[in-house]
Amino acid sequence: MSRVFHISDLHIGHKRIQEFAGNYRYGDDYLENIKSIVYMWNLAVHKKDKVYVHGDVCFHPDFIHLLGEMNGRKVLLRGNHDTYFSTQELLQYFDSVEAIVKYKGYWLTHAPIHPQELRGKQNIHGHSHQNSIMNAYGECDQRYINVCIENTGGAPIAHERIRNGERGWKHRVDKGKLLCEVREQLKG
Repeated sequence: MSRVFHISDLHIGHKRIQEFAGNYRYGDDYLENIKSIVYMWNLAVHKKDKVYVHGDVCFHPDFIHLLGEMNGRKVLLRGNHDTYFSTQELLQYFDSVEAIVKYKGYWLTHAPIHPQELRGKQNIHGHSHQNSIMNAYGECDQRYINVCIENTGGAPIAHERIRNGERGWKHRVDKGKLLCEVREQLKG
């Protein structure tokens, strides 16, 4: 049975991403980070699975071909950094390129949407990296689910985990198997 996954802000080819993301990404440099993204993605996602990529996928033409090596049927929710490639180029690797999608009671976007636009739904988003949306009490706002790679622990996160109320994950590889643990959602 196929599953649905979410992830955002891969920033493939961004030479300084480790500098900005610190300990929230794998690898000592951007090349090691790219290898870990592809490896962990393929451990989590199977060929028939669907992955919503919530924007900011690739920063350099030398690396876009790697999207073809990553399992699953992919949908891009275009982000603010997805301007390096035309829609036509992106459609070589994605089944579709969208701005916003309504999916099973959730809004799927790159950047978080305004609270008044939620209309009773939650927002699965990227853009904020290790910084989650906070409420007036200094707690993570449960209406917003941050699926940036820093908050998913390096791999796409299954929609069923989000639906079950989980927020914040850590992936690790043990004996060639990808393990996912719940942790507190990152606050920045």
